[in-house]
Amino acid sequence: MQPRPHRSPNAGYHAVDQDFDPLILRIRRLVAHRGYDREALLSPMLKRLIPAAKLSGDALADAEQLRKRLTGAALDQKAVAYLTESVEIELDFARLRLS
Repeated sequence: MQPRPHRSPNAGYHAVDQDFDPLILRIRRLVAHRGYDREALLSPMLKRLIPAAKLSGDALADAEQLRKRLTGAALDQKAVAYLTESVEIELDFARLRLS
């Protein structure tokens, strides 16, 4: 039986290894929603990662800007799951603001 290779705690799961496309798509959907209010965001982490200015409307440029912010934040898998859930909750609140 071969021993498992040792991984240092510093060699954890890094944002570079992740595919942020589903999260970026959800964030763009949230920001484009008519009921979106940045000041009403509940998650401080999400508020830090979403640009304060409106997205440009250019899908590729917006996605690249969000990807840089997410990669720069060095998120682990749990943080990405938390952000994905937070975006879905914020979308629900945005829908409620319109009803």
